[in-house]
Amino acid sequence: MPGLLYLTFFTFLALFPILNPPAMAPVFLQLTGQVTEQERNRLSRLIGTYTFIFLTALLFLGGWTLKLLGISIPVISVAGGLLLFHSAWHMLNKDPRMSDSEKEEIKNCMMDKAFFPLTLPVTAGPGTIAVTLSLVPPGNVLDPPVLLQYAAVAAGIAMAALTVFIFYRFSGAVIRKMGPTGAATVSQISAFVLLAIGVQIVWNGIRMLVKTL
Repeated sequence: MPGLLYLTFFTFLALFPILNPPAMAPVFLQLTGQVTEQERNRLSRLIGTYTFIFLTALLFLGGWTLKLLGISIPVISVAGGLLLFHSAWHMLNKDPRMSDSEKEEIKNCMMDKAFFPLTLPVTAGPGTIAVTLSLVPPGNVLDPPVLLQYAAVAAGIAMAALTVFIFYRFSGAVIRKMGPTGAATVSQISAFVLLAIGVQIVWNGIRMLVKTL
């Protein structure tokens, strides 16, 4: 049980910085500036739900797809960790996640864009996909111990998706209370945590690769 709890919280800590709800909440608020408060609340709920469904489906189907393609989980771990490191480095250097032209394009017909592009790729982008694939437990999903590991990872995904909903749902009030300095501080701390987790995932992948030699 402690191992499963560790896996759940490790999944959450791996996904939260790359999803980065504190930094993306102002973007969400800006993109939904022309809709009503009720519509914005509905969008936040849909995005949180879609994030969980998409990443959980990727967790269960992604490992199977990788096996068909002949790509091992350790290789995905190394690749995902490197991508995380790259994303965190840009976040630490305060590079914008979205350009102004991309923001303007998304603002049109907002309500029918809850899944694409507001969930994918604005909220759950390539980095999130890579991290989720790197967290796929090794082994047969039909084996009870492995299935429990999948459930633990799915619980971590649910926690991360819940934070997306919370920050998006209360983005206006939260951002006003935090102020620009507070939001920037949370974003930088998240970026540093993401950097460390990226290194950890790469190291885990390398260790698994070495064991196969």
